[in-house]
Amino acid sequence: MSYRCGPSDWIDLAIGRLEDVKRSLRECDRLRQGCDICEELRQARRCLNKALIMVAEEKEIVKEWSEK
Repeated sequence: MSYRCGPSDWIDLAIGRLEDVKRSLRECDRLRQGCDICEELRQARRCLNKALIMVAEEKEIVKEWSEK
């Protein structure tokens, strides 16, 4: 059985990535050292972009179908 991710799944994943960033920032503050969270932020942005694209495509499909 294959699983197909929908927009809400990608949004959940992005939120998880942002929570990872928050934990990393807390850890960096606790250790009083700099850290690189850019990759975690990029991954969260990719997830949100994927969700937005899927929603836009879905809305376009609904729009085309309702015009028929």
